[in-house]
Amino acid sequence: MQQKFLTNPAPNEMPTRADVVIIGGGPTGAAAAWAIERAAPGTRIVLLEQSAQLAAGASLASLENFRTCWAAPCLHRMMIRSRDVFFRADEYFGEGSNLGIKEQGYLFIAFNDDQAAVLKSDVEHLQRCGLSHMQYLNADEVGQRYPWLKGRVAAAKFDAHAGWLDSNALVYAFARATSSTTFLLDVKETRIRVEGGRVQGVTTSLGAIDAPQVVIAAGANARAVGRTAGIEIPIVVRPRQSFTTGWRHDDFAEEMPCIISGAPHPHVRPEARSGAIFGWEYRINSAKIDPENADGHDDALINPVWPVDTLRDPRFPSLTLSLLARQFGHKPGEGFGDPRYLRGIFHRAGYYVYRDNAYITTPKGRRQGYASQRAIIDAWPGIDGLFLTVAHVGHGIMSAPAAGEILASRLVGQPLPDPEFAAFGLDVPYVEHDSGGLSGSGLPGDE
Repeated sequence: MQQKFLTNPAPNEMPTRADVVIIGGGPTGAAAAWAIERAAPGTRIVLLEQSAQLAAGASLASLENFRTCWAAPCLHRMMIRSRDVFFRADEYFGEGSNLGIKEQGYLFIAFNDDQAAVLKSDVEHLQRCGLSHMQYLNADEVGQRYPWLKGRVAAAKFDAHAGWLDSNALVYAFARATSSTTFLLDVKETRIRVEGGRVQGVTTSLGAIDAPQVVIAAGANARAVGRTAGIEIPIVVRPRQSFTTGWRHDDFAEEMPCIISGAPHPHVRPEARSGAIFGWEYRINSAKIDPENADGHDDALINPVWPVDTLRDPRFPSLTLSLLARQFGHKPGEGFGDPRYLRGIFHRAGYYVYRDNAYITTPKGRRQGYASQRAIIDAWPGIDGLFLTVAHVGHGIMSAPAAGEILASRLVGQPLPDPEFAAFGLDVPYVEHDSGGLSGSGLPGDE
């Protein structure tokens, strides 16, 4: 079956049978198609995307970054593998592949001695894990590399193997590298057909497709898609925002790394020639969350609200810039306090999807949940042929190649590419350093 991109196909073009149907055309869905074909060449795959193009979901609100500095081995090994694919794109996707990679690093900032001690501990741990490229920079070293930060910063952690890329180019590189996948676009009302505990295929607005295996890679819509198969996927969604400016102050040069500032960790990187892109873990206005939809979460939803732009907070750009200006000591009119940043901004919203079944057992034997950074990449028990690649938090782009390979190994029955990747199973209760790093673990106490 020759690869095609189809929208509103004629009856004679509409595929009616496949070996695998993938629901979702973002980075994880496209990576799954690419990896399945690599693991089992000739597998007939149909990928369904509800939008008129691939990569039209959360990727649009992403900073499109990648980094290797994750404290949990399963996470940093996943990102190292993905980074390897990015930098060998011609080998994996075909000659002439251009992902627009900028390997300019991540610079995590400390503004006082306590924060500096945390970053130093982080670097020591990461180096023990084999990430020898991780660097701890004291105040003088930061000032030598970046003179505009001299006197403002106490220390920094630097990931030299980090950077950013063009997520749209990545997704279409996955797609072009396939040879037996059909991409159906603008597909509505997808439902999974299950009979006798086994997947039979899907029905859609365009017609039915028979298939013995279905992969849910539908991002924020994954829980709703799962319900059509009679399952409740343990995930929640958190709205996230970012914005791009067409202007950037002179000190923050085009070759600068992505900066992750002190708590609450606003981050910013250069964009294009003269702009910048900003984001941070800014909680949405809780008044906009239906308590029943939140189900006890103060910043997450069980069911996404559409369109997601209704959750955009118009204060977000000015609050982000004000926070950065205060942290870096910029006065009004200078640095991040310059009003030119607010001219002609492009403000986006999207959802990050988190697993909601991670827990730790406390010394008193209680199960208490925590905010996991791990995706769920696994088969669904009790329904033969149903697979998940969901809950990629905010790193669906940077983890896509490795996530695709994990999913492919599950689907075709091959060993995992790395034993550590067993941690991405559906029911893995606790992984050390899974909640974001060594400091601020977010793990519950035992009151």
